[in-house]
Amino acid sequence: MQSEILSHSENGVVVIGSGPAGAAATLALIDQGVNVTLVEAGRPKSALGLTARVAGITMARIHRPLNPRQDGVTITGDAGTVLYEDVAPGGLTNHWSCAVPRFSSDDFEDSRRAGEKFAWPVDYVDLVPWYDWVEPKLCISGCERDAPQLPAGKVTDARMLASTWRRIADDAEAVGQGVVPVPYTYGARTTLTLSGTVFNSFVRLIKPARRSRHLKIRFGARAIQLEWSGAAKRVVAVLVQDVQTNSTTRIPCRAVVLAAGAINTTKILLQSTPLDFPEGLGNTHGVLGRYLHDHPLGKLIVQLESPLAFLPAAYVTRLPLNRSTPLYAAACLQWSGAARLMRSVLNGRPGESQSCGFSVFGTMAPAESNFVQLDGDRTASDGSPAVKLHITYPSESSTTLVAARDRLIELLDGAGLKPRTELWLIDAVGSAIHYAGTCRMHKSPHFGMLDGWNRLHAVPNVVVADSSAFTTGPEKNPVLTAMALAARASHRLAEDLRADAV
Repeated sequence: MQSEILSHSENGVVVIGSGPAGAAATLALIDQGVNVTLVEAGRPKSALGLTARVAGITMARIHRPLNPRQDGVTITGDAGTVLYEDVAPGGLTNHWSCAVPRFSSDDFEDSRRAGEKFAWPVDYVDLVPWYDWVEPKLCISGCERDAPQLPAGKVTDARMLASTWRRIADDAEAVGQGVVPVPYTYGARTTLTLSGTVFNSFVRLIKPARRSRHLKIRFGARAIQLEWSGAAKRVVAVLVQDVQTNSTTRIPCRAVVLAAGAINTTKILLQSTPLDFPEGLGNTHGVLGRYLHDHPLGKLIVQLESPLAFLPAAYVTRLPLNRSTPLYAAACLQWSGAARLMRSVLNGRPGESQSCGFSVFGTMAPAESNFVQLDGDRTASDGSPAVKLHITYPSESSTTLVAARDRLIELLDGAGLKPRTELWLIDAVGSAIHYAGTCRMHKSPHFGMLDGWNRLHAVPNVVVADSSAFTTGPEKNPVLTAMALAARASHRLAEDLRADAV
């Protein structure tokens, strides 16, 4: 049975998903006086948890377990590929580590030098005002100065690395690398948060905005299709399914912002098949679902002869462009946390340890052969088509991770720490939880679904605001850039709605 919601939504925008990009889009729209209906598949209490932090160190954390999705997913490509999701307000920010590096000018230049297929239709300068808009909402701790390959953000709490990192930083910068504190959301604050992490995008951004008369939220509603009008040449409504009753509701709208994540955003578009777009809404050149990419992730633990500080944790940036292959780079993020702090206190060296761990985040060049598509042979438990997830890491990815590991060990050795590798492994595909690129931006519809304002080339009243819009995947955590892109696109959408230009 299908019902219809009118009034608030019919002259406004439907935002699908309350993760970081959806939250940024929602705030940007209501700030401009646009009515927003936020559609969230999770229930209000499903994201409840507890995170207690002291000076940026997590002392206690209660959250739901994060398990790979099994329902309605067919995995092909690399063996062991995993897909993580959390159907709850805030989505995967319930489990997020909260690192928020900016992309750099070099990241966009790296894409251009790889060839036309990989060039973003935006550059770093286009995102700067929107990084500046988002970052104060995140209470970021980090460095106040630019580092090679890592521009400084608008930090709330300035931090510097301890003196044990000085020699390492000097040696790194001599060849064009940076070594600075990891920029973290609420990374220096003492907080008590009723969610599974210190920054849940729904708790931190959407809940305070609920008092706005411009915002209405529909919980337990899974978006299943966008309704296209061939006569009006635009999307006129969103069809949502109640997760408990499976009943369908039609929500009329003037525009849509899709922010359901790289897999589900793509699935919604693939399930929207009007006569004008039989292969998925806006899919005029067969690009939808293609160019899926991820962050290959290595884990390194080393034993050192002398203690090294881990408060604040260090970020070792990628090598400069002239020392790397186009679209292949890696950065190293040091591990921290309460358990390490406690051990260091017991050892008489608070905040320092001879055992150091690092996550090494690498890259892969996007390829058409990696994709998300509907699986016509299976259905999910809600009756919708299953998705087929196919992704294979190129050999260059593991080579890049190993080179970044060896470079880090070289820096530690050059500082007289005599590192000895205790653990090195490369995680399964999807472990970084950074899937992207399935509805990518590109100036040409032959290579991308979206224009430079995150709108479908063929459907200008639909914005795709999450990481599925990424043309390539630099080695940095994607959340901050997805939020900046979402805010930029939504602000422009609000302007065009007021001018009746959509």
